[in-house]
Amino acid sequence: MTSPTRVVFDCNIFLQALASPDGPAGKCVQLVFDGKFDLYLSPTVLEELAEVANRPKVVAKLHLTPNRTQEFLEVIELTATVLVGFPEPFAYRRDPDDAHYVNLAAAAAANVIVSRDKDLLALMDMTDPEAAEFHNRCPRLRILDPVSFLGEFGESL
Repeated sequence: MTSPTRVVFDCNIFLQALASPDGPAGKCVQLVFDGKFDLYLSPTVLEELAEVANRPKVVAKLHLTPNRTQEFLEVIELTATVLVGFPEPFAYRRDPDDAHYVNLAAAAAANVIVSRDKDLLALMDMTDPEAAEFHNRCPRLRILDPVSFLGEFGESL
């Protein structure tokens, strides 16, 4: 029996799942809850998610409640493997904050980062020098948007 695919989700995937559990991001997160994928997080990702999910504008726009947000955060933390203190050798000039997701995925030996972030997705463009460096460091790691992730792993929307 093979072990589940290891995945890293960026903060916005969690926010989209929280706002729309039946949307593509919500289905990605549900697959993790169902045990079909192994999710890896860091304290940095958890802190970012908690901070963003509690911003008044985000709460109003996504119709979030404190209880729903707290329960969601607790379930994610219980479901995921939280990695602490891993090396962060990959630097990304285009968006330095996104390098954390790549370094987290590398530390977790993840196969996929799921994101809608254009800067992260740009790392799949082999014509870009930073993308080429990314592929040299992490040849098995891919970055997919939620719809592509669901399609690739045979899950229907």
